Amino acid sequence: MYLLLSGTLKPKSSLLITRRTKQSQRLWFFFFFFWQCSSLFCKLGVHEKEEITMAMEDLNDYTIIKEGEAEILMHAKNEVFYNKTQVNNRDISIAVLRSFVSKRKQEHEAVLSKRASATKVSEKNAFESAAEEAPNESVVTDEKSNGETEGPEEISQDEPCGDSEEFVKTTERRVQGKLKPPRVLEALSASGLRSLRYAREVEGLGQVVALDNDKGSLSMYHMMYQMLFLIVSSSVEACRRNIKFNGSVACSKVESHLADARVYMLTHPKEFDVVDLDPYGSPSVFLDSAVQSVVDGGMLMCTATDMAVLCGGNGEVCYSKYGSYPLRGKYCHEMALRILLACIESHANRYKRYIVPVLSVQMDFYVRVFVRVYTSASAMKSTPLKLSYVYQCTGCDSFHLQPVGRTASNKNNSVRYLPGFGPAVPQVCSDCGKKFNMGGPIWSAPIHDQEWVTSILADMHSMKDRYPAYDRISAVLTTISEVCLIFLLFFAFSCLTNHIFTKWMINN
Repeated sequence: MYLLLSGTLKPKSSLLITRRTKQSQRLWFFFFFFWQCSSLFCKLGVHEKEEITMAMEDLNDYTIIKEGEAEILMHAKNEVFYNKTQVNNRDISIAVLRSFVSKRKQEHEAVLSKRASATKVSEKNAFESAAEEAPNESVVTDEKSNGETEGPEEISQDEPCGDSEEFVKTTERRVQGKLKPPRVLEALSASGLRSLRYAREVEGLGQVVALDNDKGSLSMYHMMYQMLFLIVSSSVEACRRNIKFNGSVACSKVESHLADARVYMLTHPKEFDVVDLDPYGSPSVFLDSAVQSVVDGGMLMCTATDMAVLCGGNGEVCYSKYGSYPLRGKYCHEMALRILLACIESHANRYKRYIVPVLSVQMDFYVRVFVRVYTSASAMKSTPLKLSYVYQCTGCDSFHLQPVGRTASNKNNSVRYLPGFGPAVPQVCSDCGKKFNMGGPIWSAPIHDQEWVTSILADMHSMKDRYPAYDRISAVLTTISEVCLIFLLFFAFSCLTNHIFTKWMINN
């Protein structure tokens, strides 16, 4: 085939080669231009890069979202996840965190006063022992010849005083040690709104570390743009942008990192006073590293949003994630809380640690627990006493609990830990004659600390204007403060009356 071009005939193959050559030249020029721009851009600092990136973007594409004392810039495309409904979650977390900072300070002062009293007692005993030894040494000296034991005698008299003074100085240095501000880790920060509210609204808080590993679903153009200009992921970039937008207080306290939360917590063991886990779904993959990252006596805040799994919709999935089998019943939400607590306790026990629940709530579409983590190999032995299996009748709503473990006393009054007695129920229900389903193990110890709940409520009432969701949070906490902690799970009154009426109709 030949084409007439400029009065001459040229083959079609040569024309295609010419076009491809021009296209390749354009591509090479395009890549050379971007290589030059990227080399210049790489020489700039991190802050200069972010400023240039912000300048390249249109600020009209952002909307300002204010929650509490923090403000964030939300892009019109909603590239970074923001959930307005979670304002209840953030408000109750801030309330608990304020109480934790206050309780932590009180506990530290109690330890200091205890050490000071112990120092006074030891100092008094040291001087009394020195006073008792002085007359005996003078009698021995008179019996010996003059000048023979003057040197050793002076040394023996000075030694107790010198030891006591050194002990007092050492203890005083410990007592005078200041309590460092608590450090907070938010493992899954997204836009960083929670971390910003912690830094700006909780007084006495130290460093707040916000992590995220979400690179987002980006187009090929955005991926090339990030590779050329070395820009971090969209979530971390949005978090850093929001930190700057909130002023000097946020910039001095909050720092954002692009990292896998599990790896980061494993590489920073016992470094954070508070660890906050608020994932989209199950937190089970983060629990093992989270219980290691909390300091002794620190706080672990954990949210689980997979309520369909925890409430018995997929029992086998719940067992694979949390190590417990759920049961369908009216108490399914409370059982979900207790399954989550049992799972956290299981992960903590692997490192000779145990948990003490402070507050456990079920709100909206999730459950959230606040627990303190302690280290003690002896206290860890009591974990089977805090776990129980649940036998649920398939015909009526009656249920029975069977503890996993029990204790027994020996002749020398020492405590032995033994497996629990079972079974707790017969083969069929004594009320309706149906069989039982067995679930668990679940946390059968108290899930709240009434002293903490009362303190949190008092603090909230004193500063109600600082909580956007005050009405909802105060209602939930008031209900929790009136709950009797002795009983586990509950019976639905409508089901009880229905069962009693049916039984009466059968008998009559």
